[in-house]
Amino acid sequence: MTLQLRALFVFAILATSATAQFRRPFLMSNTGSIATPGQVPLYQQNNAFFPLTAMNEDVDVVTVFPEHLGFPVDLFIGSTTPQANHPWTIEIQKLANGAKATGKPIALQLALSRDYMVSKAYAVNGVLKLDRTWAPKCYDLSSPLGQYISTAYLNMVRWLTQLFQPRYVVNMAEINAFYTACGRESTGWNAMVAVSQASYDAVKAIIPSAIVFPSFQLEQLYSNTLNGFDTAQYNAMSVLKRDRFGISTYPAGVAANPYILPQDYLTRVKVRFPQEKRMYIAETGWNTINIAVQVNSSCVQNLTYTTETFAADYLRFLLYHAYVEGFDMVTWWSNRDLIERLPMTTCYGPLQRGAASCAGNLWCLAMADYQADYASFWTPTQAEFVFKVFGSMGLRNSLGTAKLEPMFWWKTFQNMPLL
Repeated sequence: MTLQLRALFVFAILATSATAQFRRPFLMSNTGSIATPGQVPLYQQNNAFFPLTAMNEDVDVVTVFPEHLGFPVDLFIGSTTPQANHPWTIEIQKLANGAKATGKPIALQLALSRDYMVSKAYAVNGVLKLDRTWAPKCYDLSSPLGQYISTAYLNMVRWLTQLFQPRYVVNMAEINAFYTACGRESTGWNAMVAVSQASYDAVKAIIPSAIVFPSFQLEQLYSNTLNGFDTAQYNAMSVLKRDRFGISTYPAGVAANPYILPQDYLTRVKVRFPQEKRMYIAETGWNTINIAVQVNSSCVQNLTYTTETFAADYLRFLLYHAYVEGFDMVTWWSNRDLIERLPMTTCYGPLQRGAASCAGNLWCLAMADYQADYASFWTPTQAEFVFKVFGSMGLRNSLGTAKLEPMFWWKTFQNMPLL
C-alpha cells in the first residue's frame, strides 16, 4: 500500500472516530538534541550546526532538556541565582535564547534522579565538566546532605522557570524509575515525592498558568511487559501533583516491532482510571537504524532490528491514538538523529579513553569517553548499546534530510487544523 493510500485509510478511520471532527486536538513537538563528538558536552541543543529555529517548520512547541548540561549543585546550594560567568550558566543562557528565538511556546523538561542522579555540572579552568558518579545509586534525599541537594534543585527549578518562561514544565522526569529501582516505598521515595511536590509549587508560584507535571516511564509502569500494569506503582504515583499525565515511552524496549503493540498501550491508564489528567507524551521514539554492538569478541550487527517503516508505523499508531483520545501533546525524540549511520552500525568493543586504536576518529573517541565515564555503571558492551539506543529516532537524519516514511505521517497530522 502506498503512503498516499495509507493516509486515506487513516483519515477514513479518523473521520468516523469518536471525536467526529477533522481537527487535531494535540500539539506536536520535538527536541533538538544531537551528539557532537569532539565537543563538550557530547549531547547538545541549539548549537551552531543545528539551531532550535531549524525545527520551526516541524513543531508547534519546542521542547528543551537542560539535563544534558548537568545539575550544578554547588551553584544553587545557598543561592537562588548562579554565577553569570560559570560555563553552565553561559550554556543555559544560550539554550534559553535559542528556544525563545523560535517564537514557539516552550516545554521545559527537568530531571533530578532516576536510579542515578543527573550528572553534576562543574567547571575546570572555565570549561564545563560532568561528573556521572558524584552520587551513589538510589541516593536518599532525606539524608542531611540530601536536603541541601533538594534545596539546590528547587532553586534551579525556580531560576530556569524565570529564564525560559515555559508554557509546559516537566518538574521531575521519569520519577517512577526511582520508585521501581530503589526499593519502591522507602524514605528515599518519600523524599523524591516531597521534592516533586515542592518543585510543582515553585513553578506555579512564578507562572500560575503554566502546565506542570512529572513524567512517568510507561514501560516501568507496565513492569516491562506489553500487557502488564503495576497498580501499586500507579497508586504511589497518584499522590503527585500534576496538571497532565506525562508519559515517557520507548516501546521498542518491550516490543520487537510496532505491530504487536496492544491497542490500549498508550491509553491503559485512562481506561483504568478515567479521572486521570489529560495525556501528554513527554518523549517517545523508535530507531530507524539497526544497532551494532560488540559482544565478547563478536560484532553483532543487528542487536536490535528495525527499519524506517517500523518507526513510521509506530508513529502512525501514536498519532492516531493521540487524535482519538484527545492527548494534549506528542513529543517525538527527536527532530534529527543524534548519531550518524556509520557509528550506529559500527562495533567498537572495549576502549580506553583516548584510545590509539581510534586513529583520531571522533566517534570512536566519543565512545571511549562514554565507556570511561560510565565504567562504574556498565560494561563496555552495555555502554556501547546505551550510547546508541536513542541514536536514530529522528524525523530527519543528522544532517537534516527528512526520512520519507516517518516524516510523511508527521506532516499528515501536523497539516491538520488544530482543534
